Amino acid sequence: MVRRVLLNGAIAVGPVIAALIVAAVVLAVAGAPPLEALNALLSGSLGGRIQLARTLSFLLPLVLIALAWIIAFTTKRINLGLEGQIIVGGIVATLVGLHLSALPTGAHVVLGMLGGATAGGLYAGIAAWFWAKRDVNEIISTLMLTLIATEALSWLVRGPMQEPGVVFPRSSEVAETAQWGTIVANSALTWDILLVPVAVVAVAFLQNRTTFGLTLRITGANPTAARRVGINTVRINAVGLILSGAIAGVVGASLILGGETARMGDGFSAGFGFEGIVVALVARNNPFGAVPAALLFAVLDSGSGFMETRVGVASELVYVTQGLVILFVAGTAYLYNRTKRTRVDAPGSSPDASSSATEVVGAG
Repeated sequence: MVRRVLLNGAIAVGPVIAALIVAAVVLAVAGAPPLEALNALLSGSLGGRIQLARTLSFLLPLVLIALAWIIAFTTKRINLGLEGQIIVGGIVATLVGLHLSALPTGAHVVLGMLGGATAGGLYAGIAAWFWAKRDVNEIISTLMLTLIATEALSWLVRGPMQEPGVVFPRSSEVAETAQWGTIVANSALTWDILLVPVAVVAVAFLQNRTTFGLTLRITGANPTAARRVGINTVRINAVGLILSGAIAGVVGASLILGGETARMGDGFSAGFGFEGIVVALVARNNPFGAVPAALLFAVLDSGSGFMETRVGVASELVYVTQGLVILFVAGTAYLYNRTKRTRVDAPGSSPDASSSATEVVGAG
């Protein structure tokens, strides 16, 4: 048990450390002082109350999108439309925040979040329907739906939902009763951050302690065997996609109702729908692992601007570092799985060794 935990920890942390070392080498080759750049990055993300609050504010979208990906991928469905589902969730939450201002604060916030979740789930449901009824690949359909949502957002904030009297592409501010309260004054950290531990525990419990979670995992692991034991794999796959979209819709609602401006603007989703997928991959599709992985990316996102200002290092280097993390994580997983198969297929290998290796992968 201890060996398994240490192995999983090394597989998770090792690639990140290797990526940071390579990024430091790239900095040095480019003529920038790596230690000074790292210090600036940490100062800009963790160096004070406001900086820490800003970094923590990135956790909710990153963690929840990672969880959304994990739910869909448990059934081996690839939901690349999380960005679009964020957008439609934000649109509906904005409508609720603007036009139901007579509601009391608690009810208004809850209704806005539920509206976002419903919109995201229904939007993912379109792709699920096309996959289930017309055998349309969900990778293509979710990406196309994201393009539609992006264009719809651009039209709305420049037309029907544009704030009167301004030239900026944005909506009016949602009612104060629909806004999450701020935890740290003059910061972007709001009380919706509490959804992070709740969502992580809920998804982990759903996966490992419920019948529905078991059907999700069986369907993803072996759909043929799942059908033979009476599981409706088409319905399970569709529900997995819809639930994934609902979580993304919650993110969209939170970005509006818990945002610094409480307005919907062009590009408010900020690419979280794709970055959250990377967080899930770094976490090896483990709900609990999504939190430290998201924290790493939150530090990179939050401190990159300060690093550029203080040291003169282009903030785009953050994307290089993120790409290196993905590369090393994928490479480590490939080498580990190849070593495992070699060990299991070796002459004289015991069933216990095979099952133990399988358990290690499952734990990740």
